Amino acid sequence: MNHKSFVFFDCECANTFDGVGKICSLGYVITDDDLNVIESEDLVLNPECEFDWYLLSGKGECKLAYSKDYFRIKPNFEAYYKDIKKLFTTGNRYILGYAVGNDVGFVNSACERYNEPYINLRAFDIEPLLNQIYGEKKKLKEWAEFFGVNVAKFMSHKSVDDAMMTMLCLKKLCEQQGKSAETILQEYKDLFVSSEKILIQQEERAYRREMTEKIQRLYGKKSPKPRYKTVLDKKFEFDSKFIKNDVDTAFEVAKKIYDNGGTLVEHLTTPGSVVFLDEEIPDHVIQKLQKRNLQAVSLDELLEVLK
Repeated sequence: MNHKSFVFFDCECANTFDGVGKICSLGYVITDDDLNVIESEDLVLNPECEFDWYLLSGKGECKLAYSKDYFRIKPNFEAYYKDIKKLFTTGNRYILGYAVGNDVGFVNSACERYNEPYINLRAFDIEPLLNQIYGEKKKLKEWAEFFGVNVAKFMSHKSVDDAMMTMLCLKKLCEQQGKSAETILQEYKDLFVSSEKILIQQEERAYRREMTEKIQRLYGKKSPKPRYKTVLDKKFEFDSKFIKNDVDTAFEVAKKIYDNGGTLVEHLTTPGSVVFLDEEIPDHVIQKLQKRNLQAVSLDELLEVLK
């Protein structure tokens, strides 16, 4: 029989400023194909960056498992790179995690930060698996409690503990369904994510962030010498879905408003128009805006006016 091993992993980051996670720990659990633990470890890294104050404040649920001083004395990602690459690429094994797309993205970012080749990684996401099977969403610890796991001995946001809870959730699911872990993974093949796919998504998010910042720089700005005067002295606000759904068009329209003598603002407090990407605007939305002395305008209607 072609036996496989399973690697469950989780990452914690010192911060995710600018949309880039800086790994400070990577915990993993290696099991056989019956999900019996073979090895587990918490790799603690010096992220070589500032820590988000919230993670070390003790407030809320997001609290790192180690002190800032302890992280500082550990090796950085570059020192662990070969071991981490070997962990993910050696032998006949599956890689798994909870909300694992985030963790794969953190590994991509770490490789980029330290000028190391990207690790060709394909991982299975346990989070949507449980969401689909049970028809509800829970945090990892809540799922572990749901399956009767003794969570008292685990620390949330300690990477190796989160990896272990992920493994135990899958193990309990296998027992309930009377199926092997490999069978379940094969039945839900669409829940695998790859480092290449996540890298593309990261690039797309970075691009949207860059374009959104360009739009924001136009907020409140009025051209001293507009090329055209089709919307002179008029004020506009973009509907919240406009930038999210089509940032390129939003930027082009923002420039046109500026060139045509108008002003784009983030939130209208004086009479003006809210621009919607959709041509058909629901009546209740129009009525709600009218109470604020605002009017709704579709993108197509606005483009007929702008030059």
